[in-house]
Amino acid sequence: MAELVNSPLGTRPSLGGTPKRRASMKVLMRNVREVVLGNLCFETWYFSPYPDNIIKGSRAKPTDTAVQNLTTLGGDGIKQDGIVCERLYVCPLCFRYTPDEVNYAQHIMFHQEKQKFGELMPVPDSAEKVYEWDGYVVWEVDGEAEKLYCQNLSLFAKLFLEQKSVFFDTGGFRYYVLTYTAQGSKGRGRGRKRASSGVDEPLFKTQVLGFFSKEDLSWDNNNLACILVFPPYQHRQLGQLLMAVSYKLSGWEWEGGIIGGPEKPLSTMGRKAYLRFWSERIARFFMASIFEKTTKRKTGFAREEMTVKDIGDRTGMLAEDVIAALNDMGICDIKPAKRKQKISGENLDTKVINGHSDAEEFEPAKMVVSRAKVLLWIENHKVDLVAPAREEGFLGEWALSDASDEVEEAEDQSDA
Repeated sequence: MAELVNSPLGTRPSLGGTPKRRASMKVLMRNVREVVLGNLCFETWYFSPYPDNIIKGSRAKPTDTAVQNLTTLGGDGIKQDGIVCERLYVCPLCFRYTPDEVNYAQHIMFHQEKQKFGELMPVPDSAEKVYEWDGYVVWEVDGEAEKLYCQNLSLFAKLFLEQKSVFFDTGGFRYYVLTYTAQGSKGRGRGRKRASSGVDEPLFKTQVLGFFSKEDLSWDNNNLACILVFPPYQHRQLGQLLMAVSYKLSGWEWEGGIIGGPEKPLSTMGRKAYLRFWSERIARFFMASIFEKTTKRKTGFAREEMTVKDIGDRTGMLAEDVIAALNDMGICDIKPAKRKQKISGENLDTKVINGHSDAEEFEPAKMVVSRAKVLLWIENHKVDLVAPAREEGFLGEWALSDASDEVEEAEDQSDA
């Protein structure tokens, strides 16, 4: 029987048993105890396939040649508790890494020198802004053009993600990196644990807070493959912001766009986060509908009847995600499908050919959404009626949909 050892993540079996079992257990156990990201020090959660020959060295250099090292993983330098590196220093800009504090400080000074000459960016130079609002910026980074950056970012992310499989083959992905620049704030963040790395505060006026990635070509129309808000910045609704950006980028709001969702299956925490996001998105949609109908009718309405497809089309969500959110919210009842009409023999043949053997056609079931239940759900869950991603913040091609909508509205009004 495996001996149990204590772990910050719970109780885990020690590395006993067969070689095959020991190899599988190495994947489950952390290999880095804590990381220093910029001037923040915090514990890791999961294993990440950092090269052992780099992270267990006492005087290793920052990984300027990490592409070569990343392709030669191996070695059996794992301790009995799984920890190879007690503390790993990770650059908050390029995400290169070293276990040596002195080398880390020298690497940071390199970025500080670039900052003096106005050459410092929080993301690779090739990155493009897709969203900017109130100090928050989302940058699009091409995984093919910036392989080293995306590989290092993925390795860092794996320390906090249980389910992540893409680390090195980043060519078919886009990475959307969230940064924040404090607006006129010179003070240090409260409650942050500083690492003694000789890091000056000006380097962190712009911070990388998290990211999400998506495939360039997804056969399942996934709009997101992986998402992470770094632990020091969690519980600030930043995950909701990244999710909202991912839905905007799927392009469902204009002709030729697609309706998609996150890659499934979701982790337990991922499903919880997405249920909240989907539910809030639906709640905002119905609140906008309430306002619109109240304005036109000069009175409120008690309920709204819509099909799942209608709700999905209006919110840019997959039918399965709409159903999951509505079930979780408990704001509606189901109006059963009813017979539409008896169809003719010719139509019947067509139905049979298409796989429908019923002789009668049915209208789809409708969701009867209660206005009172929507308002109560919003109140109980303290929902901000302002969407996490502001439409005015989208840039470039992503801002074009708003302009086209305004043109269409103007044309409709002129026709009327």
